Amino acid sequence: MTGTRAVTATAEPEPEPARRSRRWTWPLLSAPVAWLVFVALHRVLSGRVWWWQVPELAPPLVFAVLPVLLLAVALPARRARGWIAAVTLASLVLGASLSGLNPAALWHRPPPAPPGAITVFSWNTLYWDMVTGGETAPPPTGTPARDIDDLYRYLHEQKADVYLLQEYVYFGQDSKAIRVDDLARLRREFPGYHIAVASELVTVSRFPIVLEQGLDLRPWVSERRDAILPPDPGLPDFSAVKTLRTDIRVEGENGNGGKTVSFYNTHINSPLHAFPKGMDPRRLNRTQHERRQANLRAIAADVAKNPNPAVLSGDFNASPAMGILRLLPDRLVDATPVLGSLYPTSWDDRWPLWRIDWTFTTPDVTVHRYGMVWSEGLSDHSGQHLVISTSG
Repeated sequence: MTGTRAVTATAEPEPEPARRSRRWTWPLLSAPVAWLVFVALHRVLSGRVWWWQVPELAPPLVFAVLPVLLLAVALPARRARGWIAAVTLASLVLGASLSGLNPAALWHRPPPAPPGAITVFSWNTLYWDMVTGGETAPPPTGTPARDIDDLYRYLHEQKADVYLLQEYVYFGQDSKAIRVDDLARLRREFPGYHIAVASELVTVSRFPIVLEQGLDLRPWVSERRDAILPPDPGLPDFSAVKTLRTDIRVEGENGNGGKTVSFYNTHINSPLHAFPKGMDPRRLNRTQHERRQANLRAIAADVAKNPNPAVLSGDFNASPAMGILRLLPDRLVDATPVLGSLYPTSWDDRWPLWRIDWTFTTPDVTVHRYGMVWSEGLSDHSGQHLVISTSG
């Protein structure tokens, strides 16, 4: 009788390249998945909860650049390349509007400015002519970091009909606001112009100002009002008024007729408190978030009941990645498409990575030209230079 012997088949060993590919597949996939989850959370939480303000501080461009880098790094993962590409593409699409990119610059061509168009210059002056950097002290107790003549020279170079200027204020070493009184110089520099001042905001107009009103934030703060908007002895309305509305009677074509346009000069609170300086964790708090919300709600309420053509411009302390901008009224139109830059920035003016200065208009206002103007070292913000007209 002939016996049979079982033959056991042995599998060929997996090639080393395949083993390496399988070993790195999940780590390479986990990074794009984690980023997709972060972007989704950002869209839900940004502007709604105060403790998400730290992730908001990242340069907006990261929402466009990081998915591309993740995809490039993941290319060796052959087995999951399709999944990685799909997840990365999803995060790119979800974060596209947060990136600060302005693709409209490639095709948007605004109409030419008509006769009688209005030139507007909006700028955060960086505490007027105050000492900046290190210990801060207002003139005349310290030596100004820049000559006030340079500031006025810069303003004259803009050749604007309407100036919307922020941080018309000094700060003492105790971080208290101190009122600036430079009205006599402003009137000498801009003879025949009309001037309105509220809190740290000053609007200078070649056209008559028929109404000036600081928007009071107190009705928009229901709880802890004194903690959120504390009075400041040196400038009592500093916390409570962060937007100055001026209704300006502008001339019609050839100086005939005319209409009233509302200009909202605004400076929204920063996500981080200005004091104490540096990396102190006390700079991040719920109070700052509530102040920012109150600012935007006050603007939205006033614009909603204002029948005039309107321009809202200033330092919003909000990048394109910050969801708090959703509190702006739907009636306002973002002027960004008129900018000629694919990635417009305004801060920090020395190494600009963020855009936190904005202009919005009602649909009956046309923006013909719009550009960011380097501050020549006078401020950490670029200025916003616009040419606009109204219709209707």
